[in-house]
Amino acid sequence: MTKRRRRDDADALAESYLQHELMNETKDYLDRGRRFKLLAVTELNEKWVIVFRRFTAHDRTAIGEMDDLAAELRLRGLDPPYDRVRSEISKLQDEIKRLGPDAPSDRLDERIAGFLAEHKKAKN
Repeated sequence: MTKRRRRDDADALAESYLQHELMNETKDYLDRGRRFKLLAVTELNEKWVIVFRRFTAHDRTAIGEMDDLAAELRLRGLDPPYDRVRSEISKLQDEIKRLGPDAPSDRLDERIAGFLAEHKKAKN
């Protein structure tokens, strides 16, 4: 297998994992009753911006609400208003680069391991 082929396979697997996570996030939101379904798009976007800013300020309690707001946007075929949080995204990217790819995250490691196990089962 060529180096390029391995890279393409790794990229495809990473994309598959991200889509899997988004699907699960949306399913969980639906299972909990879709609490943001009655919000107008402007309200939904405003709430997402506020919660995203809390998250990037290291308020980890914002994760669930941020995921739910993003799920509601996905269900409506919309993207979160990333353009309104560019500076926060830039700071987050800088922090991720500073921490590097080997930063410990037991929860993420467990989720990836579970996904890979399911992926392997599906191939067999």
